[in-house]
Amino acid sequence: GITRSSNFAGEISTPYPQAEHFSVYALYFGGNYTAFADGTLYMNNAETAYNASGSTWDTETAGGKAYYWPNNGTLTFGAYSPSGAAQDCTVAWGANGFTFTDFNVNTNPALHYDLMFSERSYNRTSSTGGTTYNGVDINFKHALSSVIYKVKASDEYDGHTITVLSIKLVNAYQTGTFNQNLSDADAAVTESAAWSGQSDENTAGYEAVTEKQAVSSTVAGLTNPNPIIVLPQQLAHAGANNVSLDVTYTINNGTAEVEQNSTIDISDGYGLTEFEMGKRYIFTLQFGLDKITFSPEVEDWIDQTVTPDIEL
Repeated sequence: GITRSSNFAGEISTPYPQAEHFSVYALYFGGNYTAFADGTLYMNNAETAYNASGSTWDTETAGGKAYYWPNNGTLTFGAYSPSGAAQDCTVAWGANGFTFTDFNVNTNPALHYDLMFSERSYNRTSSTGGTTYNGVDINFKHALSSVIYKVKASDEYDGHTITVLSIKLVNAYQTGTFNQNLSDADAAVTESAAWSGQSDENTAGYEAVTEKQAVSSTVAGLTNPNPIIVLPQQLAHAGANNVSLDVTYTINNGTAEVEQNSTIDISDGYGLTEFEMGKRYIFTLQFGLDKITFSPEVEDWIDQTVTPDIEL
């Protein structure tokens, strides 16, 4: 069996990972922000990294030049993460926010990463506003969906060991285009970010398991799993395959070990129709065994009368 839950990853803000790099754009205005087209590009896709000595984030640490505040006017900022995402799509920042055109999720799940975009930080005049570091507030949102697996056995099956060999997310679309869909009418954050044009099914599947794992009756996460980050998408693909889980495991009863395989269409029966942006989906795979029982019966005797009678 399988159960599913989803947690919105953006409900609680967490510090940005210090080992990662993000890239920043900034527009200069003589006064406050009016419209994107009225601004002057002040920072253009500037890579930013963590400066451990100063506990700050800056462009110089990432190998670029330092940027300084203008003495008058304001800057409006936007950022995306990680900087390396530009290798997997065409990144642009404009009046309607960020677009990631033809973003491609790597076929190797060990290379998956958390693609993010920031809200705009309007009319800033100094390196203040953040809650964790001294600097301009950059509030990232997750552009993709995350998938996590947990495993358990339905019972303690004495003398039997269930071992998970593989869990694959199969037939998920790999390519699509993201649009932040900001309104440029005013400085309010009014967005309805969305993905479109999803295509290119991964029929081989994204495999989460990196090492065999024995299953017990206690729910447990996978040991050292691959991170599975996928495009937001409908799980039932019109005219194509539905998104499924392909699970391979073994049952060892002390006499023999047999390999088992199950394919589960997750678009059917789990209250789930799509992977939504910014949500983490937690699947619990429950492995159950049916006890072998017997129904012994004895075939009736066939009566054979011996004739003639034996006379004594």
